[in-house]
Amino acid sequence: MTIPKYPADFHDCTRDKRVTEEELNSKINAEIQTMIEFMKKNDTVNHSKSFDDVLIIIDRIYEYEEYYYEISVAKQHARAIVR
Repeated sequence: MTIPKYPADFHDCTRDKRVTEEELNSKINAEIQTMIEFMKKNDTVNHSKSFDDVLIIIDRIYEYEEYYYEISVAKQHARAIVR
């Protein structure tokens, strides 16, 4: 297994422009809701999903005696594959 080196071994993700920005934002919001529901049901602390040029990362954080979700959305991110 070879670990890729950033940025040389990474490739930019580019979205197929067949959907509008509004449609993409709607899909992102739906995915966030689904991901949080999954995390609650399965009591997980992080979850991520990637589609088109979007990467969503959600972390469940415990701080000051309460939980909250921190959501990160990246568009046009770069990725590499490790085999």
